[in-house]
Amino acid sequence: MNTKLKKELELLKVELGTPTFDEHLEKMNGIYTSAEDKTLISEYVMLMLDDIGKDLNEVNGELDTLEAIRSISNMISFNYIAKTYFKKSKSWFSQRLNGNMVHGKRCGFNDDELRTLRFALQDISKKIGSLSI
Repeated sequence: MNTKLKKELELLKVELGTPTFDEHLEKMNGIYTSAEDKTLISEYVMLMLDDIGKDLNEVNGELDTLEAIRSISNMISFNYIAKTYFKKSKSWFSQRLNGNMVHGKRCGFNDDELRTLRFALQDISKKIGSLSI
């Protein structure tokens, strides 16, 4: 792959999701006209789209998890989860669960926190399941 085309593709990756992406891609298709270059451009764009698909699947999984948690909010204590499993306050937990803005940034659970949350829910489930009356 020629160096100039490689640099253009890297720049294109940065522009993904912006209005300049389409303009830049169209300009590249006018400059890089060989069959080999067009194939490389096409393959690169397809890889970028695959990455977006994977990211969307991860986000959808996280949203499903968070929606499931919201649906049981009346059944379990978020204060208990926050303090016992995260060593944080209920407000910290709620901010992340609801995606609140804090200091100009949207809050959310990172991957480690999501794992902790899944563990907490499984642990609570086991504790409840082991009760016998």
